[in-house]
Amino acid sequence: MRPDQATVWYRRMSAVYALGTWTLLGSLFFFGRKQSKPAGGELEEKDVSINEIIEPPKGFYVETIVTYKEDFVPITDKIINYLKSWTGGPGPKS
Repeated sequence: MRPDQATVWYRRMSAVYALGTWTLLGSLFFFGRKQSKPAGGELEEKDVSINEIIEPPKGFYVETIVTYKEDFVPITDKIINYLKSWTGGPGPKS
């Protein structure tokens, strides 16, 4: 790459970086100010009694069953052992 091309490329990338940075900072400022002010100008308080508990619909439930295997090896250990076998490091301890 010639020096004049490198200078042009450097200036373009600097402009793109500056544009992205100012866009990010501007959006953070804009949305930060927008979220801090409520839409009506004042806070609306909901009248919720502690005694009222909203019940989930009847017949709707979630059941989770966790099964543990006796000789389970996590996938991360399998990947690490595979990579170690290619790099010459100690493999799985058998």
